[in-house]
Amino acid sequence: MAHIHKPLLGLLLFATTAFGQDAGSSDQETIRLLVQQVKELQQQVAALQAKSSGTPASAAPLSQPAEPQPDAAARAAELAEASLIMHEVHGIQWRGFGEVDYKVLDQRNQPGLGTFGFVPGSAGNFFTGDFDLFLSSKINDKASVLSEIVIGEGDAQTFNVDLERLLLKYEYDDHLKLSFGRYHTAIGYYNTAFHSGRWLQTTVNRPLIMEFAAEGGILPTQAVGVQAEGLIPSGKLGLQYILEYGSSDTVRPDIDGSGEIDDENNGNHINLGFYFRPDPVPGLQVGGSIYHDKISDIDFGPTARMSQSIGNAHVVYVAHGVEFLNEGFLIRHALEHSNLVFNNPAFYSQFSKRFGRIRPFFRYQYINANQKGSFEDVGLYYGPSFGARYDFDDNIAFKTQLDHTARKTRPDLNGLQMQLAFTF
Repeated sequence: MAHIHKPLLGLLLFATTAFGQDAGSSDQETIRLLVQQVKELQQQVAALQAKSSGTPASAAPLSQPAEPQPDAAARAAELAEASLIMHEVHGIQWRGFGEVDYKVLDQRNQPGLGTFGFVPGSAGNFFTGDFDLFLSSKINDKASVLSEIVIGEGDAQTFNVDLERLLLKYEYDDHLKLSFGRYHTAIGYYNTAFHSGRWLQTTVNRPLIMEFAAEGGILPTQAVGVQAEGLIPSGKLGLQYILEYGSSDTVRPDIDGSGEIDDENNGNHINLGFYFRPDPVPGLQVGGSIYHDKISDIDFGPTARMSQSIGNAHVVYVAHGVEFLNEGFLIRHALEHSNLVFNNPAFYSQFSKRFGRIRPFFRYQYINANQKGSFEDVGLYYGPSFGARYDFDDNIAFKTQLDHTARKTRPDLNGLQMQLAFTF
């Protein structure tokens, strides 16, 4: 009997102590009483052990907790991991991300992408990039709220607050999960796997094709509307779907240093994607998506509208310390009441491998934007990036990255960027 109760009492003591670490001051007296009751029960068990073995009760340990059973130990590890991921205050779970950057280019008069506080035309300067607060809270067993608030740095150390995401989520089951509000569009893989916190990324920055539109990216990366996603019965193939219907008003700064702002005045969009996560190959994802809406192009007059279709295909493998990301895009613009069509192909490929605390990486990106359409500031844009990320611990990382960018109508551009990224 003593052998049965002692582990259980140890688990009770373990759980009570763990609970006490997170409880508020109003619960301290309750915790003290529970601990006292556990100690008294342990003394009774020790007395029973002494009686059955002939050992004096005083010789038996009275307050040493028993080893947790495997299930309890696994649960404790799970809880410890969760505590590293999110903090909780009054039912609201949160986590923060920040960064400090230094960037230098080899050409002052060819600034390239001047965002996140980097001053176009400067030889080099420091900036803070994005400060990201991620919050979520459960309403009931099926409903929850998620929000992402970003404080971004602009020109001359000015700052702005942006509501990146705000979603009311409802999970009916694994086959139907609904989200209502402002979301990152599921065009491909990167935009749903990596949100605003640069800590989450291996590299210093996003590929240009996947950069947020507010920072010069050419895709409609954010929208307000409804998302539906879930599993499709497919056995070990792990087929899943995602369907979006919403409004995306894309406003993007030109990346050629002109200072001009393009407002696409998007109409409502629909986006449908499918992808596989096969059980026999954990970490592999293969899929694609098709997006459609209408946009304005001021080059053809204030009332000109263009049909925009964006196709994506991706193959991704993330497991065993390996990160292998590959995505291809075709952005098709067709001017209404005309035979004029612009095709804008793009892709990126990224590979990294972790060796202890260091992760070297290599990325190659390519965009061939038609300069007579909406992306005349981009044109032909391609080149490699390589560098490394070093994780000091679970909360602080240092990254350094070298970029070489070839451009059709301007000289090649070389840059070095270093980033201290952290989470808390």
